[in-house]
Amino acid sequence: MRISGGKARGVALSVSKSSVHRPATDRLRQGIFSSLGKRIEHIDICDLFAGTGAIGLEALSRGAKSCVFVEQDQDALQTLQANISKLKLEACAHILAKDARQIHNWPGPRADLVFADPPYSSSLAGEGLHQLVVANAVVQQALFVVETRKTENCQLGPEFVLVDSRVYGIARLNFFTLARR
Repeated sequence: MRISGGKARGVALSVSKSSVHRPATDRLRQGIFSSLGKRIEHIDICDLFAGTGAIGLEALSRGAKSCVFVEQDQDALQTLQANISKLKLEACAHILAKDARQIHNWPGPRADLVFADPPYSSSLAGEGLHQLVVANAVVQQALFVVETRKTENCQLGPEFVLVDSRVYGIARLNFFTLARR
């Protein structure tokens, strides 16, 4: 698996040995970033259920200002730290080693964009994203990109509005914004 664009294009990332992680494919990451275009530049990101960090690291390579990676699996955390070091992104990457549903204090700037790639067939995306909103970790205009299996309906709470959905292979990318308050 390699970074597909930006300053670190072509750099190979380490992958977790854990069988519970499903790294985002190159095609899926390219789909995400081609749909976002230049909007990724100079914004703050959250990579929720980060695994080894492929999505957040790709965003940083493409010009995002900072990224908070949220992950609780120890094997993935070690691989994530190694990938951040390999890309020399320590100054703009922060790891929050925690269950996404247990976030109460946000360590970084409020996110403009949130990527969530929880285990398929779980309710973790909705619970983790809700907790980000409660913790005041996102700006009102934030965009949320949630990966699910293409056959799954992505159900989030009433504070989220689905604005787009796209299929890439076995995956579906669901794009949400916050409902107006």
